[in-house]
Amino acid sequence: MASLFSRASRALPYLTGAAVVGAAGTAFYATRRPLLLDSKANEPSKTLNFPSSMLFSKQLTVTNTEQINHDTRRITFQLPGGEGEVSGVPAGAAVLTQHTPKNAWFPVLRPYTPTSDPDERGVLQLVVKQYPNGRASSHMHSLTPGDKLSIRGPIPGYTWIVSKEPPKEARSVLLVAGGAGITPIYSLAKGILSASNEQTRIQLLWGVNGTRDIVLKKELEDLELKYPERLQVTYCVSGPEAKPEAPSFGDEKKWKKGYIDAAVLKEAIARCESGQWGDEKGTKVFLCGPPAMEKAIGGKGGVLAELGVTGKQVHKF
Repeated sequence: MASLFSRASRALPYLTGAAVVGAAGTAFYATRRPLLLDSKANEPSKTLNFPSSMLFSKQLTVTNTEQINHDTRRITFQLPGGEGEVSGVPAGAAVLTQHTPKNAWFPVLRPYTPTSDPDERGVLQLVVKQYPNGRASSHMHSLTPGDKLSIRGPIPGYTWIVSKEPPKEARSVLLVAGGAGITPIYSLAKGILSASNEQTRIQLLWGVNGTRDIVLKKELEDLELKYPERLQVTYCVSGPEAKPEAPSFGDEKKWKKGYIDAAVLKEAIARCESGQWGDEKGTKVFLCGPPAMEKAIGGKGGVLAELGVTGKQVHKF
């Protein structure tokens, strides 16, 4: 589930032509090493390989759909090669879904970050929020078991460098999500936490309009239980439930009323600064959310800039 408009616009350069895509793919993978989870015995093949599967789509079959809240569905696909394949989508990266509406001349393409593990055999899973009049999301919500969907990608995402040796001082990074922007943030967090030789600690802030908009809550709770010293998730609820007269959420460290503002960011940054803040490349904050939120937090003159976090220290999905 992607921040629909911002991430779609960022995907456009990958669709401008075969020559551009091929050149970009060659350069990218010749110089970068994306974060991948450990492979199992009898290493499987990858369904998606940039740039070939950006140019030539793969057909995935729907095996299950599940309504997980009022506007979001979890859709599970079987990979063409079954158990002999993994998706090939690195942690935090996205795929492009493609379908052509009836009587339409051109296909609709939208980026979504899988929530399934990159090394999970035979499966790719997407969490899709339905938007009012959303051409892609409405089609995705109409899918039933047995239906097929064209997938392209992966769209190259952030290249997380795994330390060859544990750092002398524990590293920390700050992940910030708004609404549907949780999927790349969740995927990256899961990849960082589970990677071999990786001890990076994560502060994760997630802003939602209401508690009914929270998806992947159990998955995040499971990660916190598995990595109690390395992951702390804080929810910021800004809708009617945030009114002063509304009941308390209980744990004020985990549940905040209001938006992800300077006060909330300062608290999270202070926790990050207790060790070495930033990854191997110096990136301190990873941000994904609606355009207005990204601008307010990570834009020029935004909250992060006021707090001294600027330029390449902030990565926007």
